[in-house]
Amino acid sequence: MTISKEQVFQRAIEMSDKKPRVQVSREVLEYIDPAKKVRVYRNLHKGCLSVRQGGVVRCHVDNVVLRDFKCIVSKPGQEKVRRKQRKEVHAFIEGFVVSASETIVDGVFKRFDFEWEEIYYNPYSTDFWTEKKTGRFVDAGEFADVAAHNVMAYNYLYRSSFWA
Repeated sequence: MTISKEQVFQRAIEMSDKKPRVQVSREVLEYIDPAKKVRVYRNLHKGCLSVRQGGVVRCHVDNVVLRDFKCIVSKPGQEKVRRKQRKEVHAFIEGFVVSASETIVDGVFKRFDFEWEEIYYNPYSTDFWTEKKTGRFVDAGEFADVAAHNVMAYNYLYRSSFWA
């Protein structure tokens, strides 16, 4: 059985304790399968974002843009954070990584030239990801631009206030 250089490279990444640190989405694409969703969360120890795919952290990044995103909060994780008053990974933005400046829409490259709104999650003051401007809970949307200190979203849906 022959294995490719790519398979050797991917295995080395998985076995390494030190994950690659990149700056933007197009660099993240080198470490993931772009056809599969990723989960992105703030890594408070490294001061960046961690990108997880298939249950494995693939890389760390300063900024990443996700298409077809979903806002996820683990209720048991949230309850634990509130009870212990100690931060723990339990909230994510999930979606497909895309280049920040261009994407294919209807088979044509389009530049983004629309308004984004900030969304946030704070386990001590909100139950879900929340639109900063209105205070309404956000469920999912077309694009999320995730950075270490804020998340900007475009064309998103609100959710009801109950746990689903």
